[in-house]
Amino acid sequence: EKRRDVPLSVIPPVVVQAVPAIEDRRFYDHLGIDPIGIASAAVDNVFGKKKYLRSGSTITQQFVKNTFLTPEQTLKRKVSEWFMSIALERRLTKEQILTLYLNDVPLGQRGSFAIHGVQEAARLFFAKDVTNLSLSEAATIARVIQSPSRLSPFNNPDRAKDRRNVVLHAMSDSGFITDDA
Repeated sequence: EKRRDVPLSVIPPVVVQAVPAIEDRRFYDHLGIDPIGIASAAVDNVFGKKKYLRSGSTITQQFVKNTFLTPEQTLKRKVSEWFMSIALERRLTKEQILTLYLNDVPLGQRGSFAIHGVQEAARLFFAKDVTNLSLSEAATIARVIQSPSRLSPFNNPDRAKDRRNVVLHAMSDSGFITDDA
């Protein structure tokens, strides 16, 4: 595993904004789980026409699953994830949770090494320190989170570019950037 933890104060605002914009739009408003997101995912999964299932997971839930639980998809594991997420949100600030998440999130594989965190992703994808990322690069990293191997700029540059644009639109919709940006 390759990973370098960095404090949230070092991570540029465009990264700190891009990840919640695409992964958890109500991150600053919920208490660990997002009932609206869960209900929306359930409706989409039952009645939607998407080829994949949505989970409705928050950033906190993703961190809990990646750090403390197994990836198995069972109701028991999901309920444990919900309770642990609520407990974590009661003990840590949103900034602390986001720092842990941004330093731990899996972002692909390079050779025999798993890449974890935005600092290592910046080095791997763009040969830069995370502090020097542009808006476009931050959006690319944020979108890779959903599926690191499928959305990697190395494995599929055209798809990565399309998905980057999805993040930029989400950031605009969330008010983090202007349409011109």
